[in-house]
Amino acid sequence: MNCAYHAEVQNVAFCIRCGRPLCNECVHQVRASVYCDSCLGDIVEGKGSTASATARNVVANTNPGAAFALGLIPGVGAIYNGEFLKAAAHILIFGLLVTINGGLNGSPAEALFGMLAFGFYFYMAFEAYYTAKKRKLQAEGIELETPVDRLHQQLGGFRNRELWGGVVLVVIGCLFLLDNFGIFQFNWIGRLWPVILIVAGIGMLKRFRKRGI
Repeated sequence: MNCAYHAEVQNVAFCIRCGRPLCNECVHQVRASVYCDSCLGDIVEGKGSTASATARNVVANTNPGAAFALGLIPGVGAIYNGEFLKAAAHILIFGLLVTINGGLNGSPAEALFGMLAFGFYFYMAFEAYYTAKKRKLQAEGIELETPVDRLHQQLGGFRNRELWGGVVLVVIGCLFLLDNFGIFQFNWIGRLWPVILIVAGIGMLKRFRKRGI
C-alpha cells in the first residue's frame, strides 16, 4: 500500500486516528503512537480534544498485568498497547524461530533455536508489560526507563541497522524459497549453525578494536 500523501512511496505505518497509510516523511510519532499531519494538526488546534482526551484515558487505564498476560499470546500484548506494526513484527519473528526450530529435526542447532524461540516468547510479554507501565506512568507525569528501553539503547549503538536487517530478511526469505523447492533443507542448519557464533565473535572483535584505536 502506498502513502496517502505521496502516492509513489510505499507506506511504513498507519495513523492510529484516521488509519491513513503513511511513508517515513509523513509519520509523526508521539509517545510511540503514529499520527498523520492532518490528525496531529487537529489535535494541536483543539479540534480533536475529545479524541485526544479519550486516548489519554485509554493510556492512563492501561493495565500492565493485563498487558503481560495478553503478551503471552504472540502479538496480542502489542495490540493491547496499540502498537500494531510491532505486533506484526513479533508474530513474524516468533513464527520464523518456531519454523526454523521445527525444521532442524534433532540437530544440535535445534536446542539453540528452541531457546531463542522460548526467550523471545517471554520477551514479548515483558515488553508489553513495560510498555503499558511506562505509558501509565507517563500519563501521571512520571518518566520511567525500563529494561526494554536500555536494551533498545544498546541495540541502537549498532550502525547500519536497516541495512543489516534488510540483508537478514532477504537471506531468510531466500532460504525459505529454496526449502520450498527442495534445493535447501533447513536441517542443514544443524551443521552450519556455528557460523552464527563465528560472525558474532568477529563483530565483537571489530567493536573492541575500534574502541582500542
